[in-house]
Amino acid sequence: MSLSDHLSRFIPDFPNGDTITLDNLLTHTSGIPKVNDLPGYDTFARTPHTVQQLVAKFAGAPLEFQPGSDYHYSNSNYNLLALVLESVSGESYGEYIRKHIFASAGMRDSGHDGDALHLIPFAASGYEPAGVTGYEHAPYLDWSNKTGNGSLYSTVDDLYRFVRALGADVVLRAATREKYFVEGRGKRLGRRVMSSNGRSPGFTAAVDHYPDDDVTVIVLSNSYATVSQDPVAEAIAAIAFGQRPPPPPDMRAATIPQSTLASCAGQYQYGQEYFVPNAKFTVTDQPGYLLLQLGDFRTPLVPLLANTFLERAFLGRVVISRDAGGNVDGLTYHYAGKDFSAQRTPADKQGEAPR
Repeated sequence: MSLSDHLSRFIPDFPNGDTITLDNLLTHTSGIPKVNDLPGYDTFARTPHTVQQLVAKFAGAPLEFQPGSDYHYSNSNYNLLALVLESVSGESYGEYIRKHIFASAGMRDSGHDGDALHLIPFAASGYEPAGVTGYEHAPYLDWSNKTGNGSLYSTVDDLYRFVRALGADVVLRAATREKYFVEGRGKRLGRRVMSSNGRSPGFTAAVDHYPDDDVTVIVLSNSYATVSQDPVAEAIAAIAFGQRPPPPPDMRAATIPQSTLASCAGQYQYGQEYFVPNAKFTVTDQPGYLLLQLGDFRTPLVPLLANTFLERAFLGRVVISRDAGGNVDGLTYHYAGKDFSAQRTPADKQGEAPR
């Protein structure tokens, strides 16, 4: 195999397989849309699927751009890579990873959660934010639907073993690391860092390795909120380097009139620049806070000021905008240094300003 091989060599009937390479899949430059964004994903992801069935879900979707011409993170790429791995090796994804990755790296407590009937000893339950300070169980997900892009479970100790194995030519050749560890050229706290983080319903994880200092920070949480990643992981690294950690976000809830919350309720729509372009969502008023729902994704908006809210899942900021008459006409979501504007849909613009 070569990373310049086209997908058609391994999956002959996949559309555009003659123009998509394995390298495109690895680097999210294939143009294949994200399986999670498909209509009905939250429903079919509650039942088990083989990797072949997963790939069939998005095989007919049009490309978002020509392969190699742009970048868009898409879990579908790694569903396809799992299918390629199974096709070439003749082994299941979970068995291959166990024998050739985990065993080589000495990872004893990691695996692929591909069968919901299989018990995983000491496995944590996943939670998501609820209300102003509470939590609730994350919606059920059959983890076979994350095969290749998020179906693995692990521990802090095993992830540290994996980091050490990557740096010791146990899993990858040095030339491969140099090509693909592009984040290792980034800087944080004035130091070079190789960083990876992720989240799936009920869980978040962050692994930050500072190669020049031989310092690794690993933070795992069974909460579907990025507080375990940012700012905690960076703060731990700052302490390790003798620096002052960045200040934590303001998470103190303010008490504002329920009528003010009610005036924010309604239907909204993001623009083309949002992660899911032109996504529509609903905001409802709850006792003491707002609830934002986009598809099956729900997150509380905790008031900090009359028109400023903390979005609990990603620790973003939501600022409500009002027209000259004081009526809500939209909002701005500030996250990861970017602002995403959403307009209140016309049918919901008749609400009066709070009194």
